Amino acid sequence: MSKSTIIILFLIILQVSFGKTSPSRMGDHLMRRGDYSEALREYRAAESKNPNDPEILWRVGAALTGVALYQVGSARHDSLELATNYLNRAIVANSSIVEAHLEYARALGHLALFKPDWDDVRVARRVHEELCLVLREEPENPDANYLMGMWHRWVSPKPLLERKPNGLGEASTDSSLYYFRRAAEFDDDNLEYRFELGLAYIRTGNAPAGKEILNRLIDIEDIPTRYADIPERAEEILGNLEKTDEEE
Repeated sequence: MSKSTIIILFLIILQVSFGKTSPSRMGDHLMRRGDYSEALREYRAAESKNPNDPEILWRVGAALTGVALYQVGSARHDSLELATNYLNRAIVANSSIVEAHLEYARALGHLALFKPDWDDVRVARRVHEELCLVLREEPENPDANYLMGMWHRWVSPKPLLERKPNGLGEASTDSSLYYFRRAAEFDDDNLEYRFELGLAYIRTGNAPAGKEILNRLIDIEDIPTRYADIPERAEEILGNLEKTDEEE
């Protein structure tokens, strides 16, 4: 068999092999790039062939969450609600998929917890349970640490007398700082982690450390599209801090 024939046969085998899993594989690639709408399209194609596969279900849910975070109002709410449905189905079908628990915590958190006026302690407990499960399995998972930081950030402002009877007494701003620091340590390229770490330092009374992080975010060049708004948000925070300092 000639060398050229062997190469052609190899390419055909590779194409056939890739074709069998291309929707999920391509979707995973697009998710890593932050192209959530395109990833969702790929995962939907995979879902049409295997509608009850938990590995596909959690991926659809994760992509829906990614899409939702660029939406506002009812569209955001509807996408997050649909995401939680997909992720819950994946967990029911196979509770051993760590990624499903992580993405469920993310979707549910953004749906009903990561906001000043959250009021459902059941959601707060469930998000915490899911993140604890993930961190037991993968303690250095940057996303799980980031989301746990978000949990502490949004739950801790509630009065202790309100939190403790509902099993939420451990939430604290210090723990928020701890988890954001770990997230940034495990994935320094994620600018959202670094932004939240800067805010956490400011909230815990270490404004100089927080300002230093935010100033570095402003100076970054060639920012990926998914982080395009980070410098502007950092600049706004620093401007507000400067005004406060002047008033004092």
